[in-house]
Amino acid sequence: MPILSVSVNVTLSAEKKTELLKELSNVVGKLLGKPEKYMCIHINTDQSISFAGTTQPAGFAVLKSIGGVGTSKQNNAISNKLFPLFKEYLGIPSDRFYIEFVNIGAADIAFDGQTFA
Repeated sequence: MPILSVSVNVTLSAEKKTELLKELSNVVGKLLGKPEKYMCIHINTDQSISFAGTTQPAGFAVLKSIGGVGTSKQNNAISNKLFPLFKEYLGIPSDRFYIEFVNIGAADIAFDGQTFA
C-alpha cells in the first residue's frame, strides 16, 4: 500500500511524467518488497515551491507505507535510489529536495473497502 506523493516546481511533459510514474512504482515497490498492485504514485508538477529562499528547481516527497520505512537504514537505502531519479527526470539536485518517510499502521489505511488490519 505504499503511497509516494511528489510535488515539484518544474514542468514535465506528459510522456516524461508517465515514464517517471512507472519508474517510481517499480523502484519503490522493489525497495519495500510490496506488490505493484498496491503501489500508488502521485506527481504534482508546476507547484509554487520556494526552497532555501529561491524558486530554482526544487521539491519534496512523502512516502507512506505499512513497514519498510522508518529506520535510518531503510530510509537511507530508499533515498539513495530516489534522489538520482529526481535529478534525472526532474533536474532537481538532491540538496533542493526533501523526502518525508511515514510508517503507518495497517488500521490507518483502507483499500478495496477495508483496512489492511
